Amino acid sequence: MSVVVDANLIAALAIPLPYSDAAASKIKEWKQNGVETSAPLLLEYEVITILRKASAAGLLTGNDLLQSLDKIMTLRIQKFPPTMELHRKALWWAERLGQSKAYDGQYLSVAEHLGAEFWTADERLANAAKGAGALWVHWIGEGR
Repeated sequence: MSVVVDANLIAALAIPLPYSDAAASKIKEWKQNGVETSAPLLLEYEVITILRKASAAGLLTGNDLLQSLDKIMTLRIQKFPPTMELHRKALWWAERLGQSKAYDGQYLSVAEHLGAEFWTADERLANAAKGAGALWVHWIGEGR
């Protein structure tokens, strides 16, 4: 079994956010149950950006920033490089969700390609995707 995770959920392992405990708990649960985590290659770029923003905001010091990066990069997340099929599906998802950008669509396209659940820290994205029929999308705050 595989789940697709978004950058915000993974960054929460390094930055104190309201859903950090829930994200860490879910990652631990998946690891214990042998669930493979996956994401589009885009995850790495988005996580780096999130960590840099946290550093600029004073949430991470220089050393903490690099340790956080090391911690995140050692997670065993299978990363999917872009393909024409995934790009087309990402564009389809972006249009379906009424988004002008296709970043979220990249995650949704990988999850759909794998037949996997998609877990996000973005409640609006989860609600929009479910509203578009993607019942396999979950918000990390569900069930709290």
